[in-house]
Amino acid sequence: MKHYLALAYKELRVQKITALLILIAIIMSSMLTTVIGQSIGVLSAMRQQQAITLGGYRHASFVQRSAAEVEQMRQDSRLAFVGTFIQLGSTSLNRALTLSLLEYQEDVSAVQPSRARLLAGRLPQSAQEIALPQDAVQYLGLSGNLGETVTLNLSKALRHGVEIESYDFSADFKLVGITESNYLSYASGLITGLAGNGTAKALLPPNYIYYNVDFRVADAANFQNTLQSLIEQLNVHELDIIYNIPYLDALGVTYNPSEAYENLTGISDAGFPFMLAAGVMVGLLLILAAGLVIYNILKISVAQRIGEYGVLRAIGGSRQQLYLLVCVQVLILCAVGLPLGLLLGLLSARGILSAATSLLSPDIFLVQKTAELQALIAQNSSGKAAFLAASVGITLLFALLAALPAARYAAQVSPTVAMAGRIGRVKRRHKPAPKTPKKIRSFERYYARLNLSRSRGRTAITILSLVMSITVFIALQGGLGLLDSARRVNDHLGDYSLINETIGFSPAELAELANMPEVESVAALQLKIYEIDANAAPAGVDIDFRLKPGESFQIAGLNETFADYTLADRLSPQQLAQLKAGGGCVVRNPLPLVFEGQEIPRTEIKTGSIISIDGRKVPVLATLDGYDTYISVGNSGFINGVQVIVSSQLYSELTNEQAYQELKPTLQNTADRSLFDARLNELAQRLPGTTWLSYAETDRQMAESFTQIKLLGWSLILFVGLIGILNIINTVYTNIHTRINEIGIQRAIGQSTGGLYATFLWESAYLGLIASVIGAVCGWLCTILINAGESGSPEFCAPPLLIIAEAAAGAVLACLLATLPPLKSVSRINIVEAIENNETI
Repeated sequence: MKHYLALAYKELRVQKITALLILIAIIMSSMLTTVIGQSIGVLSAMRQQQAITLGGYRHASFVQRSAAEVEQMRQDSRLAFVGTFIQLGSTSLNRALTLSLLEYQEDVSAVQPSRARLLAGRLPQSAQEIALPQDAVQYLGLSGNLGETVTLNLSKALRHGVEIESYDFSADFKLVGITESNYLSYASGLITGLAGNGTAKALLPPNYIYYNVDFRVADAANFQNTLQSLIEQLNVHELDIIYNIPYLDALGVTYNPSEAYENLTGISDAGFPFMLAAGVMVGLLLILAAGLVIYNILKISVAQRIGEYGVLRAIGGSRQQLYLLVCVQVLILCAVGLPLGLLLGLLSARGILSAATSLLSPDIFLVQKTAELQALIAQNSSGKAAFLAASVGITLLFALLAALPAARYAAQVSPTVAMAGRIGRVKRRHKPAPKTPKKIRSFERYYARLNLSRSRGRTAITILSLVMSITVFIALQGGLGLLDSARRVNDHLGDYSLINETIGFSPAELAELANMPEVESVAALQLKIYEIDANAAPAGVDIDFRLKPGESFQIAGLNETFADYTLADRLSPQQLAQLKAGGGCVVRNPLPLVFEGQEIPRTEIKTGSIISIDGRKVPVLATLDGYDTYISVGNSGFINGVQVIVSSQLYSELTNEQAYQELKPTLQNTADRSLFDARLNELAQRLPGTTWLSYAETDRQMAESFTQIKLLGWSLILFVGLIGILNIINTVYTNIHTRINEIGIQRAIGQSTGGLYATFLWESAYLGLIASVIGAVCGWLCTILINAGESGSPEFCAPPLLIIAEAAAGAVLACLLATLPPLKSVSRINIVEAIENNETI
C-alpha cells in the first residue's frame, strides 16, 4: 500500500488551479525576496560609488601631520589604507572660486577618483608638473595646450599654530593634463588641481610642509574606537579631524563625533536608531505581504477539500498526519517554485536595471563609461550565496507558517461534520427590521458590500496585503532621499552669486535685480573687516572690549532672505524677528589657536550680553563657534576674529555704508536662464568689478548623482506592487471558483454578465479604497520614523498628501485591472452546470 503522503501530490494534480495559484505565490515570494536582496546590494554599491565620488575612498582624514606621525599610522595594523597629500597653496580664480593645488604621494585615483578623470593628457608625475580641471583652465585664461607653462601666485597658511602668517610665492608649472570639471565643488568654492611628486619640497619652506592623511580602518564595525585611539596616540586636535560623512553613511558605519565637532559641522548620527526602525518596519511589511498571499490561497484550498480530510479522519488519520499532509503539499510546490523564483529574481534584478540604465548617460551614475556602470551592476547583482540562502529561508519559513493555520483548520474539524459537507455552524446576526426600508440604488454595489462582509477573514487578509504594499510605497517614496549621499554635501544659497567688492551694489541695484520677472528672491550680504592698529584695536570704530592678538573685528549685514537661510535654525522666531528689526546681533567668537598643545587666550562674548559699537548698545541674541555658517563674501575663506552679524538696516547705521558686496538671486522655476544670464552680463558691464557664478551645473550634477538611487528604488516599489496585484487576482479567482453555484443561480434569475462583472469590480474597488485609508495611516507613521532618522528625534510631520493620493489611486486602479483577467472565465460558465455544482463555501 502506498504511503498516505502520496495523497499530497495527487491532490495537487486534481486541484490544478489552486496549486497553480499557490505556485505563483511561492515564485513571486521568492522572486521578491531575491530582488530585495540583490537590490540592496546594488543600491548599496551605487550609493557607495556616489559617496566615493563626493568625498573620496576614505573613512576619515587627519590634517597637519608630520612625517613621523604618518609613518606611525602606516605601521598600524588597524588601518587598511593610509594615503597622504600636501597642500601646496591656493590662488583665487574669482571671489567665488579658489584653486587649491595638491600633491598626492599615492595614486590619486585610488582615493579621489573624481579628481583624476582626465579629458586630455596624463596625471602629473614629476616636480612642478600639474593637471588642472577644465573650468580652472578657462578661469585662468590659459590656452589649454598640453606642455603650456602656467604661472601661479599661491598662498599657504598653517591651519593653526603660532605662525599665522601665510607663505606667498609664485612658481611656474608645466601643464601635462586636463581633468573633468567637478561642479559639486562650486558650493564650497574650491577647485582642486594636482601636482607631481617633489613639488612641495621644491617650493615650500620645511615648516610649511605637513601631510594630510586619508585613511580607511580595517574593521569598519570598530571604526570609532580605532579613530579615538589614533586621536589619543597622535594628539590630534578636533579641528584636524575630517569625517567622510557621505561614505560612512553609505557603509552604515556608526560614528560618534565629539560634541565640538557636531557644533562645528552640524553633523550627528543621532537619527540612526530611527532609520534602523523604519528599515526593519519596511522589511517586515515586505515579508508579511508575500506570506499572506500564500496563506490566503491555501486556507481556501483546504476549506474546499474539507470533506476529503473528514474521510481521512474517519478511517483513522490523526491530526498530526493531516498537518503533515498539508505541509508536504507546500514543500512540493516550494521545491518547484523556489528555483524558478530565484532565477527570475536574479534575472530581474540584473536585467531590468541594466536595460534601464543603458538608456541613460553614465555621467548620471558618476562613472565615465557605460561599460563601467554595467560592470558595477553585474558585480553587485550576481547571485551571492548569503542573499540567495536568505531568500530561500525566508520564503520557505513563511510558506510553512502560512500552511499551519490551514492545516490546523483541517485537523480540528469533526470527521462527521466534514463528511456531511458542512464546515461549521453558520451564525447569522439578527437585526431588527428598519422602520423605513432603505432603497437599494445599485444592486451591484450593495451585493459587493455583502460579499465582503460574509467572507471577512478572506477580505481582511486581502486588505492587509494591499495595506502593506501601500505602506511600503509611501515609506520608500519618503525614504529614498535618505539614500542620497549628496544631501550631506554643502548646499548653496541661491542659483547665482554676484560679487562686487570695489564699489558694491547699491540698494537700488538690489531692488532692480529683485524686481526682474525671472527672480523669486535675492539674498544680500554686506561685510566690513576693520584693520587692526598697533594697540590691537579696530581702526575706525570704537568697541567696549579688547581683541586678543591675531584677532580681527568684522561686521556683517544680512537682508531678510539671507538671515532666514543662515540663522533660522539657530534662533527662535522671536530672536530672528528681533535681529531683522535691528534690535540685536549674533556674534561669532574667534576659533581657538593652539601652540604646543596649549590654547592661546581668545575673546569670548556671551549670549545675553550687550556690546557697544560706536556708542550703540547692541544686545547679543546668540553666539556661534567654529566654522559653521561663517559669513564671507563668496568663498573667500575664514578670517579669525570677532564677527558681529546684524540686519542690513543696523549695518548701515553702524558703518555708514549701504553697498552690498554679494547678491544671491534665486530664480523662478519657469525662468529662462539664458535670458537672465544676458541680464547679468549687462549688469557686470555697467558695474566695474562685478563677477558672477551660476550654480546651474552644480544643481544638475547633484540631481543626476541621485538618479541611480531613485531608479533602483522604483524597481523595488514595482515588485512590491506586483505582490499586492497577485493577491487581488488570487482573491477574485477564488471568489469565482467558490461561488460557481451562486453565480449560476444569479444568472438563471436574470442577472446579466455586465451586472456580474460590476459586482466583482465593485468588490475590488472597495478593497482598494479601504486598504488606501489604512495604508495611508501606516505609511504616514513610517514617514515620521524616516523623518526622525533625518532630524535625529521623532517629530510630528504633515501627511505626504500627494504621495498618499498617488498610492490610493494606484491601489484602486491596480485592483480594478487585476480583476479583469479572472472575470474572463465568468462568461464561459454554463448556467446549468454551475447550478449543479455543490462546491461552495
